[in-house]
Amino acid sequence: MLAGTAHSLPNRPSQQFLIASDLHFNPFSDPTLVADLAAAPVRRWEGILNRSQSAAYSPYGQDTNWWLLRSAFDAMRKTDPNPALVMITGDLLAHGFPQAYAKAMHDTKSEHYRAFVSKTVAFVTSELRQRYNKSQILLTPGNNDDECGDYDIEGGGPFLSDSARPARSLARAHGHFTADWKSLGSFTVRPRSMSGLRIISVNTVFFSNKYQAANFADSCAPVDSKAAARTFAWLESTLSRAAQNHEKVWLMFHIPPGIDGYSTMISYRSLSQAAVANDLCSQAIVPMWKPYWTDLFEHLVAEYQTTITAMFAGHDHTDDFRVLHAGETSEQFVLINPPISPIYGQNPAFRVVTFATGGQLVDQTTYYLTNLQAAQSNVPGIWTREYSFLEEWQSPRLDATSLNTIYDQIRSDPKASTQWLTLLNVSSAHDHVPVNGVRTLECAIAALDPATYKACYCPAP
Repeated sequence: MLAGTAHSLPNRPSQQFLIASDLHFNPFSDPTLVADLAAAPVRRWEGILNRSQSAAYSPYGQDTNWWLLRSAFDAMRKTDPNPALVMITGDLLAHGFPQAYAKAMHDTKSEHYRAFVSKTVAFVTSELRQRYNKSQILLTPGNNDDECGDYDIEGGGPFLSDSARPARSLARAHGHFTADWKSLGSFTVRPRSMSGLRIISVNTVFFSNKYQAANFADSCAPVDSKAAARTFAWLESTLSRAAQNHEKVWLMFHIPPGIDGYSTMISYRSLSQAAVANDLCSQAIVPMWKPYWTDLFEHLVAEYQTTITAMFAGHDHTDDFRVLHAGETSEQFVLINPPISPIYGQNPAFRVVTFATGGQLVDQTTYYLTNLQAAQSNVPGIWTREYSFLEEWQSPRLDATSLNTIYDQIRSDPKASTQWLTLLNVSSAHDHVPVNGVRTLECAIAALDPATYKACYCPAP
């Protein structure tokens, strides 16, 4: 069920696109069905999942079961049936996928598990295609999207090989798409309905502070340890060609650059309890990317400031943003998209973004599930419009300058901070941010490197 959308979205397919992130589909939520899913072709999965005797949508604290995924995809379709583009910014698979498979199937054969991962990806992508049979649908890999485990994706490895075909089919892409995807999980396309615009999808899992080149399960081959450097070189050359062709660029990726505010907050508490005394605040800071890559990326974005018009990410499971080079003339921004999965206490949500010719963003509207705890297979989920950026922030436009102004408001005005925190958790009251943790998250908006973050955050509240 969808409320409050009939009058809010004009039928302008060339001016709107849709974003969802962190789907984290969990096919193990009903363990009685897993063996049937493993044995069946993907075309039969929907029928099997519809047999589930567990009728409730996934609660807060769990990943997305079939009922929630179906409701989210249906709501996306009803909200915007003909978008110029659909963008999925990573993490199709649930957290702990290898462990959940092993528990459900008691099967240690790696080829069986690899086949199940491929089927799960194929199922999710087929459900998207059913609802958007005309639109280009772009995927970017998340840190959970691999058969080897969290943050263990291998450049040129089995997962990228297995997922290349559905990813290319959804994107309706040709040329170098398959080779780029199989090699690095990155790609570039010119959207068919967006003249003069190029979208570059970058597999930023390789840049992650948690990515370890040799940290693989026994059944997985060693990773290409040069994948991060190769990815950055590929991004540099792709941006250079776009600039030479006078194209505007959107970047999409899963893990954004900067500091992980939530992990820093948790780290600080843990170190405090452990009575760590030496520079406790600095030790608590948890970067999203290895700082080396963040620094190079900031310089690259500044170099192509007239080419890049927007960046989109997921991973954080919040409705948030980042401002790069805050306060400087070369400002850029990243919109961090809210999740479908409610595992960290946020309400499931997705976005519709309005854009103008040349790729400039005009507005974005977030839609969310209002009755997660009551919804069941026979009690429809109610998705409604949460807010419009321009209306909520009384802003004339959606760009880096406006976001930097909002950042200043958040830090100086308690009312604006409360407003931001409400949207951050997608109007969920399930997990409150403690008062002494607010600055941890605020500083992450614009302080992308540890030194700048330390200057904003330390001494910690």
